[in-house]
Amino acid sequence: MAQFVAAIGFVIACTLATVLAEPDCSAVHSFLRYTKELMVSLPDHTNPVFNLCTSDIAIKKYRNATMFYQNMTGAPECQKYFGHNRMNVYETIYAQLTGLWNSANCDACTGAVNETAKFMNLSATLDACLKGSHNPCELCDADYQNVQQLYAQIDKRMHGPDRMCFDIADRMNQTRRAWSGQYNCCNDKRRSMVIFASVASVACALPFVFYALMHVITVRRERRRISLLSASSANDESTGGPSSSRTTNGVLRHPDMERIMEADCSGEENDTPETDDELDEEENIPKQVTAEVNNLDVKDGNLIDIQAEDNASPLETGPAVGATFKKNFNLQKDASDDESLLQ
Repeated sequence: MAQFVAAIGFVIACTLATVLAEPDCSAVHSFLRYTKELMVSLPDHTNPVFNLCTSDIAIKKYRNATMFYQNMTGAPECQKYFGHNRMNVYETIYAQLTGLWNSANCDACTGAVNETAKFMNLSATLDACLKGSHNPCELCDADYQNVQQLYAQIDKRMHGPDRMCFDIADRMNQTRRAWSGQYNCCNDKRRSMVIFASVASVACALPFVFYALMHVITVRRERRRISLLSASSANDESTGGPSSSRTTNGVLRHPDMERIMEADCSGEENDTPETDDELDEEENIPKQVTAEVNNLDVKDGNLIDIQAEDNASPLETGPAVGATFKKNFNLQKDASDDESLLQ
């Protein structure tokens, strides 16, 4: 019996020695503690101005948390907390912590401590001037310009606002909002907005003016064309009556001239006159034709005067005049033959 009790005691002692000899992972508890303290203090570092990256306490807690997490990953006794389930709790917590820090670009502030401190001091001086001055637009203009210049230098060095520390960017946004919105000190911006609005109004009005002018010009052209067409049609109607002159092959003819030509043509179809009275009447026809042709209105008819000359050919003087000239020539020939027979 005594030996059995001694054996049981030996087994219990060995078990306790094994349990007590296993080292504990203290790094996981330190990691969770510093992460908790940082998360609890976030309201103080985000309102009214974001100052997580420039707070010494926040920086210290973040660095301690990340340090203990690195110790966890390298310690053999802490490996039991990784990869045993799909949740990966500690990896997720660490990823959220570093994601918050990187999203705020806090390394840009911690990497340029002197420049960051200078900007914060200038910004604090400007805030004090704005709160304690009765005319901040004039008294604090120099401080505001100093802050603006330093911010422009940092922005140029960081190659854009996306890489700038969020503490500096948020503080500059708050300063500009107070300067222009709260204290109404941004007069140059007002002038530029007025100029921009004026130029934009003129640019927007130009297309409407252009289309209005084009519409007016088009309407006037249409009216003028319609009036010209109506006037030309009225002239055509007035010149197309029975008393107006008609054109033949581009030459205007007078109605009286046409009646004379018709009479001459009808005279040619008749037989040769046998009596002297008829000859005398036919001899008078060329004179009448020539007189009537010469008495035509040149402006209205645009005719070429026809002159009955002795040496004119029948083709040039017209059909009636040619016939009369031929008859006279035959009479003279018969008379000369009679005279030669008498001699």
